[in-house]
Amino acid sequence: MKTTNTISTLTLATASIFFVACGGGSSTSPATGVSTSKITGTVPGTLIEAFCDDGSYAKVSSVKNGTDKHPFEIIVPNNTQCKLLMTTNENDANNRVITPIGFVKTSSTGTTLKLNDDIDLGNIPLSLNYADVADGNNDHVVDSPLNVNLNNTAPAEVSDTKVRSYDKDDDGHIDVYQDKDNNGVVDAYDDDNQDGIANIDEDKNNDRRPDYLEDDDKDGVLNYRDDDDNNGRADYTDDDDNDGIENHVDNDDRNGNDNDNDNDRDGNDDDDRR
Repeated sequence: MKTTNTISTLTLATASIFFVACGGGSSTSPATGVSTSKITGTVPGTLIEAFCDDGSYAKVSSVKNGTDKHPFEIIVPNNTQCKLLMTTNENDANNRVITPIGFVKTSSTGTTLKLNDDIDLGNIPLSLNYADVADGNNDHVVDSPLNVNLNNTAPAEVSDTKVRSYDKDDDGHIDVYQDKDNNGVVDAYDDDNQDGIANIDEDKNNDRRPDYLEDDDKDGVLNYRDDDDNNGRADYTDDDDNDGIENHVDNDDRNGNDNDNDNDRDGNDDDDRR
């Protein structure tokens, strides 16, 4: 079994902030005009995600550099509660290791971080072998967070504050890293539209945010959990007008909206029409 580790970090202050992360992954930048901070560090080959309470989301991959310490940087909004998850072997379903990151600063310990400047987490020794981690329910999410020990002067607040934009269950965990349909795979790595591409990697409208994390009908329920017609499929993957185009990217009236229209004026989005 893998025990929770605690590692030390450094702080980093820089004069300029960039919205494009160095890892080669995609990132949803905070809204224009929002001040941001950069989280950096090194990891083994890893996918890094940030889920923040203002609704922003960022995803980057660490940069291969011929060593076992690959650098990464990821941008988050300032003064906003964010949680980090890091995944090794993300493309290997049998050996995937999903690790929630915790933080320790003086007497505070938690999995939520609020920054007001850039920070360097140092090297984070994530496990590369699923057989070595503790995972009681076999969902490939490590049972306990890997704690990073922050410098006492780090420009960060640490807590267990819930990131409710991505924690609708209000249980302190990011919803997409739970197994809603009890199929043994967390929702991020499900394949809602059964096209062979995991939810986390699907961005058909090219807005640099995975389709399953959008809210097409703006009802406060993210796409992957929204099934207004109760047909057992997420509405964004349906094809209501049978034209071979999924609702999420179907804009027949060319008004710039897809399936959040209300053409029958019944107060519901058009996914209610069958």
